[in-house]
Amino acid sequence: MKAGLIIAAALFALPIAGGARADAPERLTLVFAGDTGFNGPSAAVSPHGGFKRGKLVRVEETVTKVAPLLRGDLVFANLETVVTARNDIPARAKMFVFRTHPAHVRALAASGINVFPAANNHAMDFGGVGAGETLRALQAMPEVLAAPGLGETREEAMRPHVFDLRGARVAISAIGNGGGGLPAREGNAGMLREDRDFGAVAARLAAEAADIRILSVHYGPEFEPKAGAADKARFRAALPRGAAIIAGHHHHVARGIELDGEKLILYGLGNFLHLGTQDMRRFDICRDFGLLARVGLVRRGEKYKVETVEAVPLTMMHIAPEPMRGEAGRLRVDVLNHLGTRLGEKGLRFAPQADGSGLWCVGDATDERCAGWRAPEASAREAEIAAACGKNVRRGSL
Repeated sequence: MKAGLIIAAALFALPIAGGARADAPERLTLVFAGDTGFNGPSAAVSPHGGFKRGKLVRVEETVTKVAPLLRGDLVFANLETVVTARNDIPARAKMFVFRTHPAHVRALAASGINVFPAANNHAMDFGGVGAGETLRALQAMPEVLAAPGLGETREEAMRPHVFDLRGARVAISAIGNGGGGLPAREGNAGMLREDRDFGAVAARLAAEAADIRILSVHYGPEFEPKAGAADKARFRAALPRGAAIIAGHHHHVARGIELDGEKLILYGLGNFLHLGTQDMRRFDICRDFGLLARVGLVRRGEKYKVETVEAVPLTMMHIAPEPMRGEAGRLRVDVLNHLGTRLGEKGLRFAPQADGSGLWCVGDATDERCAGWRAPEASAREAEIAAACGKNVRRGSL
């Protein structure tokens, strides 16, 4: 666990045994965004900004249109990059490698993001040295509540990051593809692999005493919007008790969402803000948007339960993300509903809103936005959506 988290834990009374602290808040807002990094492939790092096709850009210029959506008690973004101020670390032999200057991660934190899972297929782009740089850089940011997924040992990489969130005890773990490097040399770090260690990481998180458990998973084939049967089975089996959220990413495209008892599964968030990714507008309506999910938790007795989920389709994730508005956004909400239907009776279906977002409410929701809420009818463009989501799409050029 990072030193800052230990200090933070000491500053708060822990929740009462078996449930949230008596004075814990009635409601919490948790925000989930997808793949994030602030530099182009193989670009040198600079404290002045990140590079997009050779052009220098600043975080403050890129988050303006999405900043209001980053208001929440916990704001999560998958950090798909090495974090370092160094340009002298040899890169691994890969098609794309990413590194981001710590100044830009701090700027993202200033915009509202306070949880940065760091386990994914770019965490080791600059080997164990680069992963060690990431680990130390994130540990040095007091504004970051948690940044799980890396460690010098297997136990450290597996250990949940635990913190107090306005009286609720939260535990979060992260695992990704393309890991390795454990145990690491002194000053270096490594990562566990989701294809080999998912069960162990999930079991360790499930055993942690917490009111809310979150598991970040970087997995699956790129550009595929439909979750596979094996992934659905292991996610549904994980974290069997209490309020839990599994947040998936890596595919660059959004996937469906389901509520399995007290467990919310976000099968794919797509891209959020990554200068190293391509403009997804070149793809079809099933793949041309990212997903930002705003989850409303309500405390019922000593437990937190999912009451609302707001789905916000995003565009321009390669340079300056912004919500899709009006009819364009509502059409992508219809896409999410199609993908949710494919998940079965537990799949969520969102009522399209006037602003282009989608809203789902539990049946007994007390949130005022849920007055009169009901699941939507099938989209008039269902055949078009099904055809788009059924395509076999491969990576395009950056």
